[in-house]
This record gives sequence, structure tokens and C-alpha cells, in this order.
Amino acid sequence: MNRGKDEFRVARLKEQMEIAGLDFLVLRLAENVLYTTGYWPIFGASAAIFPREGEPSILFVEGEQEFVADTWIDDIEPYKFFTLEALANPQRDINAWIKAKWQKKGYNPKATIGYEGDFELVGSNNVAAEARVMAPSSIEAYKETLPDANWVDASAAIRAARLIKSPLEIELLRLACELCGIGYAAAREIAEPGVKESALSAIVEDRIHDVGVGYKGLRRARGFCFAMSGPNSFWSRRPFCIDSDRNAKKGEQVLLELDTAADGYHNDLTRMLAIGTPTQKVQDAWGIICEATDAALEIARPGTLCRELNQVAMDVIAKRGWGEYFYHHVGHGVGLQFHEPPTLHPESDEILQPGMTVAVEPAVYIEGWGGMRIEENIAITEDGYDLLSTYSREL
Repeated sequence: MNRGKDEFRVARLKEQMEIAGLDFLVLRLAENVLYTTGYWPIFGASAAIFPREGEPSILFVEGEQEFVADTWIDDIEPYKFFTLEALANPQRDINAWIKAKWQKKGYNPKATIGYEGDFELVGSNNVAAEARVMAPSSIEAYKETLPDANWVDASAAIRAARLIKSPLEIELLRLACELCGIGYAAAREIAEPGVKESALSAIVEDRIHDVGVGYKGLRRARGFCFAMSGPNSFWSRRPFCIDSDRNAKKGEQVLLELDTAADGYHNDLTRMLAIGTPTQKVQDAWGIICEATDAALEIARPGTLCRELNQVAMDVIAKRGWGEYFYHHVGHGVGLQFHEPPTLHPESDEILQPGMTVAVEPAVYIEGWGGMRIEENIAITEDGYDLLSTYSREL
């Protein structure tokens, strides 16, 4: 869906380019092409030239015409990825296009050009089975294409621009959260003793894909859910979650970790599900985590140090006698990736600002019993926060 030009993020990026002394950006990562043009590459082999002065250009893979129609950019050009005349080589074709574009538009061959040199963690392509990333050979090819230019790593400037979200970006994250609620509601339909973890995950993902495509104008919607029941939910303390063929038992908790992509914007939510009537320990843990979450949200406003949200949540959990079961920091940013700055960590010096979007996720984990986590997504406003994740926390 073409949502029109996002003047806010265009202006932010140009401001960061001016600060960094960048005349142009050459972008190949799908998330940054989306950020600068509104077009989310399907295959991940497209590129964008983003000048500080003037309008951007896009090179896209032939066959993605209906998707590049989402852009606000007029200068778009296709190329054939597969031919019978030559082996596929997007690096070759993209750099030939860059060289031709520099000549055609009369760009300064000695300009300072930024590239994506330090993105170790990348967001997905529109089709997420594979992701194309920048390699040393990619950067060398840039330098060979325009040898007189000053090629510099622009990753810091790009991240600084992306840190504050536009109203359009916030609405896409809100839609992602709405889809999570639809997925969680589907899980409740089958949350009975004996249900398999993978069955819960599957119905959540299925419902999000089914309802999400076309939902309020969304072109692409996918959910990535992991259901972890009873003692298995302890392992959600790791940097990743994974479900199994375990059957949930009566009275147990199920931790549902869910990341949803809505036209390239990714949220990160967790809800808890009780199988039948929850045990007293499950209810106690749930109450503590809800209290810790609310304490962190209470101070979420511009000017608050990110580490303070972590501290107040820890204080609640410790006061209730569960402090030894607190394993990880309480949150992070969400956006074009579902883990991005800022970080709500005890060592963070970052300060909340209007337009930041963050996930707040206090948790406790007891080996042999399981875990309890609630995760909310919020957008920082001028005087507080806007709750994007409105689906019930109830067990």
C-alpha cells in the first residue's frame, strides 16, 4: 500500500547526513531501502540512492513492480536478476546502475557517499527465508565503481535517524500489535490440557497471516510465535525462544513470545496463557510481573534514563522476594528490526525521547517450574507514552 511520502523520516535522515558530512547514501539492506523510499524489497536484491539534496532513485528486481508501487519515489528502474545470458550477480548490476546514475544525473564523482558497513543484525527481506547483507566485496565494488568518491560507513547516521519514529511508522507498529492480539485470541481457542506447544504457535501464525494480509491496507503480515509451556517456559530466559512437541498440562502457564511484521515494521510482544485454572504460584508470578511492568511504564516519558525502567522493574520483583529469578534487562527498541536501540539495560546511558518505540518486558524464570513474562510495546510521547499493545494481559 502506498501511504505517501513520509516527510518526517526523510527530513530526519537528511539532518543526520548533514551532521555526518554525507552527500549521498547508497543502500542495499531491505530495511533501509524501505526506510528511505517506502518500498520493501521482496527479494533483497534492490538498491536505493538517497542524496542529501534532490530526490532518491531505486533499482528493483524485475517482477517486483506491484511492490515498488508502494514507494513515493518517481525515479525507479528494473533489472533482470535471472537471465540465460549471464549468471545472476546483483553486485555487478547494482554497481553498473550506480555508475550510470552518477553520469546521467551529473552527481559529483568526488562526493562523500555513505554505505551500510556496520549492520551485523539486519531486518528481514519481504520474503524472509534468506537475507542479503553487505560483504567486504560489496564495499570494494563500490570503491571500484566510483574510485574518486569518498566512501564512508554511514551506519551510525542511519541508526540515529531511525531511532525516532514518524507517526506513520508508529501506526504500522500499532497495526503489528493489533495483529498480535488477533493471533493470541486464536491461541485461547485451543488452550486446553494436552495442547501441543507447536500447535499453539501454528494457530497464532496462521491467524495472523490469514487476517493480516489486507488488514487495514497491509500488504504483508507475518507472525513468528513460540509457545513454551510449564517448565519449558524457563528457557525463554535465553536470547531466543523455541517451542517443542510438549503437551501443556492443566494449571500450567504457557509463555507466548510473538514477533509480528506489518509491511516491514516489527513489534515484539509476550503474553501468558493459563491452561485451565492456573496454580497459585502461576497467579502469584503473574501478579508480580504485571506490577513490575506497570512500574516501568509509570516512568516512561521523555527525559527518563532507559536504565531507570530496568531498575524500577527489578525493585518490584526483588521486593516481592523473586529477585534471584530476574535474568535479563527489561526491554529494547522495536521498528524495522524487532531488536533495535534504545536498550532498557542497567548499563545504558540512553535517554527516552518522543518518538522512540520500545518493548518493556520484565520477567522471572525458575528452573523446573518455568517463566513468567509480560511484554508491552509503547511509543514515547511528549508527556508520557502511548500503549501500542492493547491486547489483554489476562491469563
